Formats: sequence, C-alpha cells, structure tokens
Amino acid sequence: KLNEIFYLDLDINSYKRKKAAYLKDLANTSADEVALTGKEKELEPMPAQERRIIHLTLSQRSGIETCSRGEEPNRWVVIKPKSSSSLSG
Repeated sequence: KLNEIFYLDLDINSYKRKKAAYLKDLANTSADEVALTGKEKELEPMPAQERRIIHLTLSQRSGIETCSRGEEPNRWVVIKPKSSSSLSG
C-alpha cells in the first residue's frame, strides 16, 4: 500500500525514444533547410511535449530561431532565420 502519489512512465517498444529521435532529426533537417533558403518553415501541428523537443533541439543553434503559433490543440512550430535585431541583442 502506497501513501503517496507516484507517476509511471511507460515506453512500450521504445516508442517515446524513437519519437524523440525522429523529432530531433526533423528539427535539424528543417533548420538546415531554413539556413539554406533563408525562408521560414512551418511544421505540422503537434502536442506541446513534441514542440518542446523541437525548441530545445534548436535552442543553441546559431542563425535560426523558433516559435509556436496557433491555438491548442492545433499549435505548430515555426523555424525561421534569426532576425538582425535578435543577433545584436
């Protein structure tokens, strides 16, 4: 008998690990495209937890920035070239 709340995190068949790896690859591939073309790229709508993986993956990358747009449950990530005002500040 437990007297406190606990959380159980299941990762059946490594689904979460594989999904995170896919999202990191998507983030980097999309950022490469943005860096090459100089045009922003919108990803498909995804849950907050998945958007967070994209944002964190690209947070230290120079020359690009990310933001989320839309309203829940249809929010998506936008990857765009870093603006000149962001580079100076």
